[in-house]
Amino acid sequence: MKKVLQFSTITCIVIALSGCGSSDESSGNGNVAEPFQSGDTWNGLVYETVTSPYTGKVWLDRNLGASQVCTALDDTACYGDYYQWGRKSDGHEKSDSNTTEIQATDIADVGTDYITDSTAYYGYEWAQAADHNGSLRSMQWSKTDGTSVCPVGFRVPTVAEFAAETTDEGMADNTEAFTNFLKLPSSGYRNPVNGLLDLQGDYGSVWTMTVSSTYFYMSDALYFGNSYAGTYYFNRGYGRSVRCIKD
Repeated sequence: MKKVLQFSTITCIVIALSGCGSSDESSGNGNVAEPFQSGDTWNGLVYETVTSPYTGKVWLDRNLGASQVCTALDDTACYGDYYQWGRKSDGHEKSDSNTTEIQATDIADVGTDYITDSTAYYGYEWAQAADHNGSLRSMQWSKTDGTSVCPVGFRVPTVAEFAAETTDEGMADNTEAFTNFLKLPSSGYRNPVNGLLDLQGDYGSVWTMTVSSTYFYMSDALYFGNSYAGTYYFNRGYGRSVRCIKD
């Protein structure tokens, strides 16, 4: 037994010269994050997954930051957090986070405040100079390695992916958004001018990772109210819900 242990130690020392014990070739830190599974914890909350009856795609069962799956379209416990478009989970997404009027100069290190903006042109932004066309933030929300807002193996959906599960299947209002397999609530939004919450219980909207094809300074979201539903482009300073899809 003693010889075996000595041999194993020597072998590992030799192999270590070429990376023994490192299983993450991309980062070299020896830590490989496991893909998220239904029932796992992400950022302090346990999420399950649901499979679409329309496309077979797998989604998280609730909005990011929600403590439970919706029991009604105005169930406040399932509203979740309010993200500015393309931004990480840095604390700004909490509905009671502080606000600031100072624009971010780097989308990767922004701070914890919700960034308000009242300018008229290219307005309602939080990182206008740092990423004026949204390409960096779209890329950030497309990541599946757990360094963005979604757990490992998941990302923010495209506008086409959201439409395929909702409006393309006849979803016409916020009632049908709730009865959809995604159980989408009317969580309202966070105002980009003053940071206040608006239209909770009446209106819902969920960001996509898609930059608007109409205006380069806007991005697409799914939205729905008591008599309408669709996909449209919005200014990036709004705080809206986020739902993750498996890549």
